[in-house]
Amino acid sequence: MSSRADRTELWFFFASAVESILALVALLSIPSEQGLSLARLSMLGFLCLCVLVFVYFGIRAWKRRGLLSGAGQSIGLVAGPIIALISGASLFILRYWDPVRLLPIFIRLSPILWLLLLLGIQSAIVILIAKNGFYPETIVDRRDILYTTGWIFLVFLLIFLFVFLTGIGVTPDSGYWGEPGVAVLGWHAGLAVLIGFGVLLIGLRKKGSGYTNTFELILPVLIYFSACALWLSVPLDVLQNSFYSPISPPAEIPFPYSDAGFYDYLSQSLLIGTDYLGGIPPRPLFVAFLGVLHFFMGQNYPLMITAQTLVLSFFPVTVFFLGKKIHSSAAGVIAAAFAILRELVGLWISSNTRVANSKVLTTDFPTALAIAVLCLVIIWWLDRTDLKSTLVAGGGFGLLLLFRTQSFFALPVILLLAWFVMNKRTKEWVRSTLVFGVAFVSAVAPWVIHNFQVTGKIALDDPRQAAIIFSQYSFTGNLDLSQYDPEQDSVARRLIQFAVENPAYVSKFIASHFLNTEIGGLLALPLIKPFEGLSEPINLYWVGWDGTLEWYNSLLLILYLAILAFGIAAAWIRWGWIGMVPLAFNLGYALANGIARFSAWRYNLPVDWIIYFYVAIGLVEIIGRVSRAFGSGYDIFRESTKSPSIAGVGFRWQYIALLMLFSIIGMFPWLVKGLSEPRYTSTNDQLIERLEARGYRREELEVFLSQSEAVIMEGLLLYPRMYRKDLGIASTNPWPAYAPRDFARMGFLLLKDKVVNAIFVTREPLDFSHAADAILVGCQVEDYVETRLIVFTDHEFISDAEFDPCE
Repeated sequence: MSSRADRTELWFFFASAVESILALVALLSIPSEQGLSLARLSMLGFLCLCVLVFVYFGIRAWKRRGLLSGAGQSIGLVAGPIIALISGASLFILRYWDPVRLLPIFIRLSPILWLLLLLGIQSAIVILIAKNGFYPETIVDRRDILYTTGWIFLVFLLIFLFVFLTGIGVTPDSGYWGEPGVAVLGWHAGLAVLIGFGVLLIGLRKKGSGYTNTFELILPVLIYFSACALWLSVPLDVLQNSFYSPISPPAEIPFPYSDAGFYDYLSQSLLIGTDYLGGIPPRPLFVAFLGVLHFFMGQNYPLMITAQTLVLSFFPVTVFFLGKKIHSSAAGVIAAAFAILRELVGLWISSNTRVANSKVLTTDFPTALAIAVLCLVIIWWLDRTDLKSTLVAGGGFGLLLLFRTQSFFALPVILLLAWFVMNKRTKEWVRSTLVFGVAFVSAVAPWVIHNFQVTGKIALDDPRQAAIIFSQYSFTGNLDLSQYDPEQDSVARRLIQFAVENPAYVSKFIASHFLNTEIGGLLALPLIKPFEGLSEPINLYWVGWDGTLEWYNSLLLILYLAILAFGIAAAWIRWGWIGMVPLAFNLGYALANGIARFSAWRYNLPVDWIIYFYVAIGLVEIIGRVSRAFGSGYDIFRESTKSPSIAGVGFRWQYIALLMLFSIIGMFPWLVKGLSEPRYTSTNDQLIERLEARGYRREELEVFLSQSEAVIMEGLLLYPRMYRKDLGIASTNPWPAYAPRDFARMGFLLLKDKVVNAIFVTREPLDFSHAADAILVGCQVEDYVETRLIVFTDHEFISDAEFDPCE
């Protein structure tokens, strides 16, 4: 054994003896009401034995009788981490599982458990030094990555200082401004890093073996089924936020509401033959997807939510492959674990605050999945730059716009990135961009043609989306859609004119929302906040965040920025500009948020994961560098090989097939318009005849319907909910059917060639069947219909007012 190993062994045993003495003193300092119990005496005896054993072996080490060699090394390398892991987990569980009941046990056992945790870590380090030596200089080799990290970190610090001094990015804007999205819990983050560290160790110990190759194949499968199991384990009754109002009679199931309800009833319109209510639906691919789910699963919302969850569970798998591609399997696992556990928190708190998660029928999470997949496709394209990859990248980007139109703002950033990847060879870049554009157009052209057929104008999205942006470019009345007249107003003209007249104002709110999006991504990482226990309600500290931080959390964010800088630098060193593809999507989407004057919570969700993605890379890079100091052989280098460029590739039918495939997918929302024939086509006279056949007097109906406010209609009854007096959905702009009112009633929608909000006055829940055909007779009152008579196939209800005159 070398003299260095001897000294290390000597210091280890004597340091362990001192630590055991300190643990002994800590145990004796814990007050006891009944003197020294048998358990306390046993623990004291154990610590005294530890002191004696470590002193004895320390003397042996001083006499150069090494113990940490041969079989002892192998045993210690396995036992040390296991002891540390078990003792650390025991400390956490005893402290937080049931604090009231287990706290006395935690206090008494903590000196021994802390000692075992420290000894387990120390023994592994000492044995590694004894076995492989210690080479601290390897931590700082490859100065290029350290210099790159330094420059990136300096930029981050300057931005941090800018936000601190100006408040831009944390001071609410008068446009849409919300709280940050869901944060990863601290113990979840620790668990994710431990899992990633384990994967890194397996890779280092079994590098190049068949075992490792098998393990690499199993990892994505484990990630997928872990996501499915954890997310589906959360019961549906948590869905009581702004997208799913509190579960209420008569159905007692989570009906969608707000944007989720809007997308859902648009998809339901396909089933009754009114085809997006005759207009252009926003997020057409997603609405068509919901329509297909309804077609196969009917009105079984639990089954639909399960199906969507099974699809979205591929998100952490995609993040894993992205991390593995750019850096390592360990980085991919950490990022995937962050994604799984963050979503789990989002599901847990669904009833306590507004969230967009895998069980909500909105496009935010699906867009995150689409962007993650497209990141892989763009990397494949930029690494190969051949015709096939270029076509797939262009077509994929076009389809992304059918999920979220504002994703378009990432396109200029991606194309600029491509120019740098192609070493600024403009001619090659232009040729590749043209091919990219052909595939892009093939994906979006069918939908543009459809929209032109519907409105007579070239449009990619619902005109109401344009109205939202139009309203944001004003000093007051933001989100007041009545400002916009699609026949006379031009959104582009409004944006340019307002920006030219108020450049400082526009620049400030764009910068504010851009930075708020990025800060929201950073705040997805855990802060130092009170944690009461595993069985206690989650501390929703981010919901009430006012833009300020405690000094220690400011230091923690600076640490996160340093790790983030390391992750970006590592991706740069390994891949150059290609490693910046996820960052390009993040910046482009954040810019889109700024221009649209939106940011926070679900508006950040499609790209805020990219922050913790690069943090995961930074963590593994740092851990890997430290492991090299102990002779691990961790390799930070990557040999990049470029495939042939697009030049000189001949014509093949497969390229035409690709273009046709993207066109068919882009046409899918148009094709599904033929799912059903129009269902509700009866005239008022025909409806009266049907009611007459049910026993109602024609004369009475005709007298009632002769009033200007009286209506008769048939349609699909959706989302029946019962509300008592003064109760309802307290959202910013509640649907009229569910707004709080000073009387008890049933609220519901009637879907036909338009959506009708309706109310039936009653003190008790009635058997209003969701998705049932219904004939409604009532009075138009402001923004809803007061229902006097509603007739289903086999039952009917008439209000106490019956056919009294409309007031």
